Amino acid sequence: MKDILKQYPVISTIEVQWGEMDALQHVNNVVYVRWGETARIDYFRALGFFSSEGEKMKAGIILGFQSVKYIAPVTYPDTIHIGTKTEEIRDDRIVLKSFYYSEKSQKLAAIKTHEVILFDFKTQSKILVPKEVIVLINNLERF
Repeated sequence: MKDILKQYPVISTIEVQWGEMDALQHVNNVVYVRWGETARIDYFRALGFFSSEGEKMKAGIILGFQSVKYIAPVTYPDTIHIGTKTEEIRDDRIVLKSFYYSEKSQKLAAIKTHEVILFDFKTQSKILVPKEVIVLINNLERF
């Protein structure tokens, strides 16, 4: 699994909690969405969005769309490693993919798509993806 994770610029590690399981004795589907939020924020932290440098960008990020493809159930105890990378940069959004790997099963458990919109909170409107953000992504992803 370590070799697989090398292809992602940002890895988030999540310890599965007992309370995240549902009546069917596997992690509830909504938990994957919450884990994905952590992975998305970790990715943008790696870009510098939540640092003093990132604050100079005068833009925030908001989630425009998300989907999760569930591949294999996860149960307690387990550790999930989420590898996140940019799949596509469009004029008005960044499309990220997060891949959830189960340490216990050594398998891919889920894939999440996040479409992130850059938003100017002063004007209350979305903005086009700035070139400096594209450069940050390219540097992080090593394109």
